Amino acid sequence: MDWEILLPSSLFIAAGLAGIWISFAGIAETFVDGLHAVSLYTLLLGLVFFPGGLLKDGLPSPKGVALAITALVMTTAVTLFIMLLILSF
Repeated sequence: MDWEILLPSSLFIAAGLAGIWISFAGIAETFVDGLHAVSLYTLLLGLVFFPGGLLKDGLPSPKGVALAITALVMTTAVTLFIMLLILSF
């Protein structure tokens, strides 16, 4: 992982999502005119740079506690996905 690329790209993603949410939340009608375009550009720029920062030196390999937390999060996500599939039918 390259933190010099990963951190700004994740901040671009967060700023883009926040800007899109603010512009379409109805907080101010003037935001819809221009903020959503700039926010979407910021979000897409972050999404372009994020894989480059994450995969620069190869795939990250967690060990110890990080591996356990990763397994827990992945298991929870798969379980919720299966539950939503079952409940949607």
